[in-house]
Amino acid sequence: MFAALTIAGSDSGGGAGIQTDLKTFTALNVYGTSVITALTAQNTKGVQGIHTVPADFVSCQLESVLSDIPVQAAKTGMLGEADIIHAVAQQVKKFQLEKLVVDPVMVAESGDRLFKTEAVETLIKELLPLALIVTPNLPEASVLVGSKIETVPEMIAAAKKIISYGPRYVLIKGGHLNGEEMVDILHDGENIYRFSEKKLQTIHTHGSGCTYAAAIAANLAKGFSPIQAVKISKRFITNAILHGISVGGGYGPTNPIGALMAEVNSFRTAAALSEALTIIKKENACAELLVESNPRLFYCAEDTQSVKDISSQFISFEPKQHQRIKISAASEENSSLLANLLLEIHKKNPVLRAMVQVKYLPEIASKAATIKFKTQDHTTSLPDGPILLQLQRAGKAEPILLLCASTPQDAAEELVKLAKTFCRA
Repeated sequence: MFAALTIAGSDSGGGAGIQTDLKTFTALNVYGTSVITALTAQNTKGVQGIHTVPADFVSCQLESVLSDIPVQAAKTGMLGEADIIHAVAQQVKKFQLEKLVVDPVMVAESGDRLFKTEAVETLIKELLPLALIVTPNLPEASVLVGSKIETVPEMIAAAKKIISYGPRYVLIKGGHLNGEEMVDILHDGENIYRFSEKKLQTIHTHGSGCTYAAAIAANLAKGFSPIQAVKISKRFITNAILHGISVGGGYGPTNPIGALMAEVNSFRTAAALSEALTIIKKENACAELLVESNPRLFYCAEDTQSVKDISSQFISFEPKQHQRIKISAASEENSSLLANLLLEIHKKNPVLRAMVQVKYLPEIASKAATIKFKTQDHTTSLPDGPILLQLQRAGKAEPILLLCASTPQDAAEELVKLAKTFCRA
């Protein structure tokens, strides 16, 4: 298995530093090792305190990891002090770490300084010459070149100056640029490469630099060239920002595993719906209990806040041949009402995530709980287990019957129980 090393500070808020680096390695299927350079008292609003790890213990951690675990690439984050930078540089040379990504972390997203001014010279003289790639953002690049950078031409000029410090590649990140694009400039000493993505309108970017650099290190560990690693990682960090987490009262963190979990949940949802439909098909009487018009089974992602995270599976059958239950895609237009109902039910009780509409029969309706739904009205409590709900709609004579449960499989099994009780076998 591929392995990578992060040499960085700990973020107690979990959104940057060691924490997000290890999440990124995991998301990219790379084994993560770590050397902690500092402990921070930190949250989404800022940095309340920093406790620096002694340089000799940083060196001890590096010796411990690198003498045992074959690390294919490493990245540095918050180093903070000159003696720590010196210790890291010495161990990088000793263990001949060729794929080193240096992220010159100087300032947190909140604006708090994480780097002592006197350490800049040590970084430039001792660590940058050992770097395969150095990844400053605009404020960090401005410190490294001694002038403010605000445009793409200025980024290119800065990259050409920083390359003279010794790194083989310079990646200047343009997330702070004005405009609609997130433009990054990569320079290899000869060529200029431009990587661009549409800027996302969000404040949840805490840890974006750490995530980006960690992704580059992970992809280098997997054998990608520096240019390939940056290109792939640019897409990765964009997705991590897209899935950013709204937590705390300040700058929420990026989500390195967001895209991965969306993919995993997609497969889990498809499998759950498929298994539920298999359960339904085994009991012919279920066909009599389903509504005649486009019966569907709905399932929403855990703790979803949007209808777009609700999936539905259309169940079609031929009335004269109940044993033949076929599966096809549900139309978004016809399913929006029930999808919104499930979202409201889920908000009232997060455990309830699956739903199927049952044909209205008086004898079944008598067993159902009556409930009224209003937008943002979460006053009505619902039990954790499967429940049959009767919804009276304004202007409609006949109520809607909804069978709700925690999973599609549970909903299917409850539907089978109802079918055996109220319908002919």
